[in-house]
Amino acid sequence: MCFNKTMPMSDPFHGAPPPAKKTRVGGRSASVLERVVQAVVDELRERTLAEFSVPRVAERAGVHTATIYRRWATPGALIAFAAGTLAKRALPVPDTGSLEGDFRVMLGNVRAFLEGPDGTALVAMFFGGGNAPELEEMRQLYWTERVTGRDAMFKRAYLRREIDDRAHLEELIEMAIGPLYVRRYISRQPIGDDFIERVVTTVLSAARRSERPPAFSPIPTESPEGNEVQKKEIR
Repeated sequence: MCFNKTMPMSDPFHGAPPPAKKTRVGGRSASVLERVVQAVVDELRERTLAEFSVPRVAERAGVHTATIYRRWATPGALIAFAAGTLAKRALPVPDTGSLEGDFRVMLGNVRAFLEGPDGTALVAMFFGGGNAPELEEMRQLYWTERVTGRDAMFKRAYLRREIDDRAHLEELIEMAIGPLYVRRYISRQPIGDDFIERVVTTVLSAARRSERPPAFSPIPTESPEGNEVQKKEIR
């Protein structure tokens, strides 16, 4: 990845980060973090990933560049944090009382996020920036947080006896949100309520099937050696 030449040689992509200064502007307060997140989004709306500048982000947020480097060692980590913060705000984990209701709310939130300016900017950055290692790091951090956050949703569904296991959580999340990304950015078709209902029906059907041995299961299973029964615990 190549950032613009206006970036100082102390940028982590060109060398070690600058030493911490004694004066710290704003610290890690919520208001400073919010300004930094918004500054990252504004920077990505106006420039490409290759032109992304940490000093400009610091100027937009009203903090010293060193303040940002103290918390985020690389531009990739900074962008991933901003993406995760926006997604967490726009895509809260639903708790409607049923897995069907949770999926319906979740996909409605995903639709709104993808159609909004922040989601559009971040998705364009994630999928249009090539295969640079720093970008891959951002994608992995972002996706891991999205999947982990939905784990509670599936655990509640198990406790309500709506599903037998949480074996393929990541696959179910991909099955649920993947069609919305395709509609928005590939086929360019509207993401209507009827489309979301069809996706929910498909994912629920997959969640309730047990067509292969689960990676996780709270259900007693026979051991390969014989009739010994073991129970896997819910994590």
